[in-house]
Amino acid sequence: MSTDAWSYTSGTSEVPLLGLTIGDLFDRTTTRYADNEALVSRHQGVRYTYRQLRVEVDRCARALIALGVDKGQRVGIWAPNCAEWAITQFATAKLGAILVNINPSYRLNELQYALKQAGCSWLVTAPRFKTSDYTGMLHELTPELAGSRVGALASATFPDLRGVVRLGEEPSPGMLGWAELLAMAEGIGADELARRQRQQEFDDPINIQFTSGTTGNAKGVVYPHHFLYLYSAMVTDSQERTPEDVLSTPLPLFHVAALHIVAMSALHAGCTAHLKSRFSATSFWDEAAADGATFAILIGAMAEIILKTVPEAPPHRIGHIFCVPFPGSGEEFQRRYGVELLWQGYGMTEVYTHPMPRRMEPDVPYDTIGRPVSWMEYGVVDEHDLLLPPGEVGELVFRPTLPHAMAHGYYKSPEATVEVYRGLMFHTGDLAYYDEEGRVHYKGRRGDRIRRRGENVSAMELEFVAMGHERVVEAAAYGVPGEFGEHEVKLDVVLQGDLELDELHAWLEAKLPRYMVPRYLERLDEFPKTPSMKIEKYRLAERPLTRPGVATFNAKRR
Repeated sequence: MSTDAWSYTSGTSEVPLLGLTIGDLFDRTTTRYADNEALVSRHQGVRYTYRQLRVEVDRCARALIALGVDKGQRVGIWAPNCAEWAITQFATAKLGAILVNINPSYRLNELQYALKQAGCSWLVTAPRFKTSDYTGMLHELTPELAGSRVGALASATFPDLRGVVRLGEEPSPGMLGWAELLAMAEGIGADELARRQRQQEFDDPINIQFTSGTTGNAKGVVYPHHFLYLYSAMVTDSQERTPEDVLSTPLPLFHVAALHIVAMSALHAGCTAHLKSRFSATSFWDEAAADGATFAILIGAMAEIILKTVPEAPPHRIGHIFCVPFPGSGEEFQRRYGVELLWQGYGMTEVYTHPMPRRMEPDVPYDTIGRPVSWMEYGVVDEHDLLLPPGEVGELVFRPTLPHAMAHGYYKSPEATVEVYRGLMFHTGDLAYYDEEGRVHYKGRRGDRIRRRGENVSAMELEFVAMGHERVVEAAAYGVPGEFGEHEVKLDVVLQGDLELDELHAWLEAKLPRYMVPRYLERLDEFPKTPSMKIEKYRLAERPLTRPGVATFNAKRR
């Protein structure tokens, strides 16, 4: 850290600017590690070496060219984790199309918004997911689809959409089957694909990832090749990955963690990525052992559920699990299962700055986010974008010193782009502070801050304490209207086994300062969540405090 009294750091990069596209990276890795196992989708019974994956990706890319997909056109994918997802990702990258990741859990309204906002020309879809009938939903949104010729859809709702490719073997009126798509590759030669690939530049857009949209319509974050490359390269280097590693996660591929830290990182290292169709606490360790996994990703709530469900793990090879935030019972998780949880790191859909190191910095609080990459300028500012001194909480902002090293902005949302990139710094909306040694401490989302009787309550800190109770599986803290203005604190919990709310409240009173003790407690069977497993607190806050099951407590004077 610099010697002046500001929460600010400026790195000088020694990293050369490679200017590599994802298609070129794919070809380089599949040539160098041709016989290594690349991709495994156990629930589909599919395994590919890098040589075999290259054949499938090139065939898909040539088929998309035959469909008339051009550079810059948007191709949506709406499916849970499957081999075809990864194949489509790399195929679109090679020919210059922009892949649009669509949440598998979207319903009609969200799907309609995403397809219209991105202006997708083609959609690759699964037939169904859990209780969602994708095929029926698409026919409901586009009644013209059933009677249309392939590639000639004229939809009143989606004027840019030319057709739908349906995964699986069952036919559906107006939709092109996956096998039918691949058969079209025979009409396009390898030289044409190579010509298209040579036209790609490292700053071209390659991907649109929709944010979680927990407070409104999701925004489409535009990735250039270079950011996608750097994001996963940082992970690969910081984790010291080798071709012998086996990476696994139950998180969906449309989510940045699974896409970059598993699928793309495997491509950098020439190692194996395992795709999971769903998260199952009871089978997590059995699957990890069967896969020979050496690394996995979980989020804090998943780790808590596993810990309170699985008494012991079978023999396994996992040494490290990336798990943010660090769960309240994280130390017990590490002891019981013989793994190290990696919790220092920071990133968002739009920017990735602090890759998780293989070795945690010791003897620091669990809100420490670690050390950033060298080519990043960052600081903590107040509401006027003025730098704050160490110890004061403000908004975390970033600016890379390499070109195209973060998202280009939000697709068709210029006002939102200007707002978060104001002052040529990306404004994260996250609260943090510097300590005297220059470490950054994460204090939660700005919107998660609860103002109670002149005190700021961190929802994240309250949840962390609550999760330390052996019966608490998940916790969500948020502000509700107070009697005299500002907020009162409400804590919703998912519990395992029997625990009275007054017992939990007494336990919290013994652990928390008075101003953080929740006035309201409620037990729920489950929380509403986004497909990336973020709790939708705005939906919890919409519920009236007068509903049965909400317990009210008066703070004790101390």
